Amino acid sequence: MIDKVPTEAAIWLARIERGLQPHEGVALREWLQQPEHRDTIVNSAKLYHGPDVVAVLAELVPVGFGNPPPPLPRQPRTFAIVVAIGLAIFTALPFIGVRYLHFKRPPGTLPRDEQIYSTGARETQTIRLPDSSQAILNGQSQLYVLYAAWVREATVAHGEVLFDVTRKWPRPILIFAGGRHFEAPGGRFDLRVITPQRVELTVLEGSVTVKGLPYQRPATPQEARDFDPSVFVDATVGPMRSALLDQNTLTQHAITAADLRSQLRWESERVVYVSP
Repeated sequence: MIDKVPTEAAIWLARIERGLQPHEGVALREWLQQPEHRDTIVNSAKLYHGPDVVAVLAELVPVGFGNPPPPLPRQPRTFAIVVAIGLAIFTALPFIGVRYLHFKRPPGTLPRDEQIYSTGARETQTIRLPDSSQAILNGQSQLYVLYAAWVREATVAHGEVLFDVTRKWPRPILIFAGGRHFEAPGGRFDLRVITPQRVELTVLEGSVTVKGLPYQRPATPQEARDFDPSVFVDATVGPMRSALLDQNTLTQHAITAADLRSQLRWESERVVYVSP
């Protein structure tokens, strides 16, 4: 049985780093109602994330992270009245001559899907995503996928995943891995999580944008010496290039077809096509 809580905690921490959307804040408060959820996300934040993330959690889970978060605000009476009126109108439709009612999904939306995929040692798994994209998991890997309406999100919790992303959808796929955020409108690329804060990106086709981190001033002389401002702006990694990323650095270099064949030896059932 897969323990979903650590993966869900990693996903929420990644969303806090990039900034919570209004609907995500409500969902996070609901998720934090469980003591196991609170303990897991707080421990992960203290180990792998900066003070800004811990401060956000301190507001949601006050008093030393020991007490449950404040209760969700009650919906005003006007909301209940609107719902009652809507139900009344819907119930009356057959009696006012409306015989058929069709609800169509807006164009460009995706069916909701939320799954966690895992592989064991020396095991690979090929996954067909809801938008016809494909993800291939290397051994000892875990991938969380969330598709909802116009949202395409994935999180590589650990291990290595080779993505083949379709370009037919208007919005790029957003991927979290190794404490970093990646965006890709389409293409083929590999993400390998080396440590919780270190990840390698290899692009075969298309391009991937590495999203910049929120700016934080160095707190110590050592941090000031290691600080690289280029890490905190978006960077694009093009085809046949590899990038190594951690909290403080982003380095790119070109790769060859021989490099790809060596790196993707585990993907034995597929042929790696490389543009000349």
